[in-house]
Amino acid sequence: MYSRENLLQTLQEYTEKELIYKKYYELRNDPAAQKAYMAEIEPLVREKHLLIFDFPFISHPELLTESDLYSHLSITKGSNVNIVRHLRYTPVFWHSHTFFTVLYVLAGQCGHKVGDLNVPMKQGDVFFLPPYVKQTIEVFDDSIVLNIHIRKDTFGDYFFNVIRNSNIISNFFINSLYSKDPIRGLLFRTGDNIEIRNLFLDMYQEVLLDDTYSWRLLDYMVPSLFVKLLRGYSDQVQLIGPHANKKLNQQHLRLLGFIHDNYQTVTLEQVADHFHYSVPHCSKLIQSEAGMGFSAFVRKLRMEHATTLLRNTHTPISEICYTVGYETPESFIRAFKKSYGVSPSQYRKQNALL
Repeated sequence: MYSRENLLQTLQEYTEKELIYKKYYELRNDPAAQKAYMAEIEPLVREKHLLIFDFPFISHPELLTESDLYSHLSITKGSNVNIVRHLRYTPVFWHSHTFFTVLYVLAGQCGHKVGDLNVPMKQGDVFFLPPYVKQTIEVFDDSIVLNIHIRKDTFGDYFFNVIRNSNIISNFFINSLYSKDPIRGLLFRTGDNIEIRNLFLDMYQEVLLDDTYSWRLLDYMVPSLFVKLLRGYSDQVQLIGPHANKKLNQQHLRLLGFIHDNYQTVTLEQVADHFHYSVPHCSKLIQSEAGMGFSAFVRKLRMEHATTLLRNTHTPISEICYTVGYETPESFIRAFKKSYGVSPSQYRKQNALL
């Protein structure tokens, strides 16, 4: 176990990749010296796929998946969370993720762009980024930036229960997962809050420990972070994106949240009755927020939960059928093939993480 001060010292040390990036960056105004250095490091760049794009054989996918980043780590083997330090002096490149990202500036500052918006961050800032939103990160000094990565496919099962009451974070996640026009991010400015800093350090330590209990602990520590942010900064959070405040219409999102919680058996009439709406008005609100009708939205939720179970468990398909709300395996298999073009068993064979 590291003390927090030793952990800070470890985070400040430069890795081999960072030292290469740093020297390459420092030679940016001396083309001849930079070219000579490129010849020197080419074998390492090939071996470690360093993101130096002046090498014609180096490229990167614009959409990064868990398997792109974690081919051998627990985020693809049953865990829902990982936390990594952003490599300093990494060349800037646009990218997005298939998972949720929470950025935290532990020390210093960083340049940060989200879509066409410039969102620079300073020490203590915490930024929630939804899946599929393009960003760049710039760290060209000794600053320390940590990234929490949270799997999208298991988010609802593991984290919604902790933050389920209507609040800015739960509304953000519902909006990100199910709204047709999601906002681009949330920004909390926590400054020198030692409690938030220590929680990030403790999470990073669990990744370094990587024992039987580390990944289970991370699943509990991340919701704790959410609650601490809500307790201290709910009235100060910034929503990022054009017309972001209008997009977090709480009543509309409560509709989607209610359907999410009851998707196995809920009917449109039950949703309308719960919110004291007429059925036509309720249907119109769902269509407006989700970009699809009630039946399509329920089917989407059922299929998402089914694929999560197929990828992450050995639960029999006949049992998954009833778990996600279908009355017979035949109707489930038929609906699944319509959505994904393959049977549930074929999907499991192609995508199973366990």
